Amino acid sequence: MAYLFILPTFVAIGLFSYYPAIRALVGAFTSWNGVNAATWVGIANFIQALSDPNLLGAAWRILLWAVIGIPLALIPAFIVAELIFRLKSVRAQYVFRTLLIIPMVLPTVVMILLWYFFYEPDGIIGRVLSLLGDTQAMNQAWLANPHWALLALIVIGFPWIGAFHLLIYLAGLQGTPTDVFDARQIDGCTWAQRLWRIDIPLLLPQIKLLLVLTTVGVAQVLVVPLLMTNGGPFNATMTPVPYMYQWAVEYDKYGYSMSVAFMLFVVILGLTIINMKYFKTDTSTNS
Repeated sequence: MAYLFILPTFVAIGLFSYYPAIRALVGAFTSWNGVNAATWVGIANFIQALSDPNLLGAAWRILLWAVIGIPLALIPAFIVAELIFRLKSVRAQYVFRTLLIIPMVLPTVVMILLWYFFYEPDGIIGRVLSLLGDTQAMNQAWLANPHWALLALIVIGFPWIGAFHLLIYLAGLQGTPTDVFDARQIDGCTWAQRLWRIDIPLLLPQIKLLLVLTTVGVAQVLVVPLLMTNGGPFNATMTPVPYMYQWAVEYDKYGYSMSVAFMLFVVILGLTIINMKYFKTDTSTNS
């Protein structure tokens, strides 16, 4: 009876998750415009993708995005979670946690469009910089400047306190046995020693989870560059997923787009396996 009840779930997963993935894998070896019958082309799509300087440039940009964006997603949320957890008042913890989670209900598209207006020449970014002494800031079109556009997209979300990351960190801290902190007080452990020797080692499972999810999220970033710049100016903000989207939707090259998607899948899978294998979370050696 239990198998019968879970069968619809696996049917839905297979239909909406596994089938598209398998279809994309098969389609990566074909030439297909989305209408006519697909033609088998072997590895021609992969050869074209690996020799395309635009895709290689997009790969370098997403690497830069990961180098900057992953620490921004992990570190500020961890610091704020530590500060909230150290509040002695449970009511104060609840209030600050709630205040930081409320922005989570704001749709992502609304937040992106809000930042779009921030980056306008007469937007809040230019006004603040002009007040700080940068007289050219009011004339700066940040998203139209190839030198600044990518960085402008990466730092969207200041002060980078993601509600999901914050909740994961807080759950890990609140799940720590109280006798660990009692022993810390008896031993006279300083806040820095507690942070380095107790909190971080005990939060390694949560850090590992968030690292994997953030890496996957950065590698698959689409909405921000698509809505803000559409990959411009001069492909300065083109990343692999918008590149894949462009070839499928604008050029009707679905087979080629699927080959890019398959290569991105292999890269993300490899990074996940490396993280799962070499990022140890066994805290017994830290006791």
